[in-house]
Amino acid sequence: MQDNRPSSERVFLIGPGGVGKTTTGRVLAPRLGYVFLDLDDYFCETVENIRTFISRFGYRDYVTQNARCFHEMIAACDTDAVIALSSGFLIVETAADVVQANREAVRSLGPTALLVPSHDHDAAAEIVARRQVGRGFGLVEDSERQKFLERIAVYEPFADIVETSQDAPGEIAERVAKKLSGLSRPTPPSDPEERLHAGKARVFE
Repeated sequence: MQDNRPSSERVFLIGPGGVGKTTTGRVLAPRLGYVFLDLDDYFCETVENIRTFISRFGYRDYVTQNARCFHEMIAACDTDAVIALSSGFLIVETAADVVQANREAVRSLGPTALLVPSHDHDAAAEIVARRQVGRGFGLVEDSERQKFLERIAVYEPFADIVETSQDAPGEIAERVAKKLSGLSRPTPPSDPEERLHAGKARVFE
């Protein structure tokens, strides 16, 4: 059977934690007729709880293992998909070579949609910090606020589209879908699967 993965569409939802990637993705995917995949869920299901893994092995090992999970998930999916990426998947805090390969892979595979509660960074940081602290993981509001401000500066230039995420999920998904339909699609790489493998090999093999 012919491998049709290179022609499958991937839409990546990106952004710091707490911006609504998973909630929006679950509505956006059926709106587009795609499946929905969540990288954090995949990690927890196939490896272990993310916080537990980081406490046992450290953040650098998590970044590397999470990249492995990404490649496994992409390779196993042979249909169009909306994919919610981990909050730090494209952020260089450690393992810069792994993160650079992550960025190249995402760029080669599909458009990116950045979700933010507000276009005002300070207002968005306040909203996200409150959400994150409210999740009950012992997070500190000031730290979460600063993390958002640092990460949003990286995510904005990387995003193909940016959409606010304070409304009902259905409304957000509808706006994202319309913006996606209006994107001019660049000519895809001659062999995106080969490019994906090249990034994987450079880091893991």
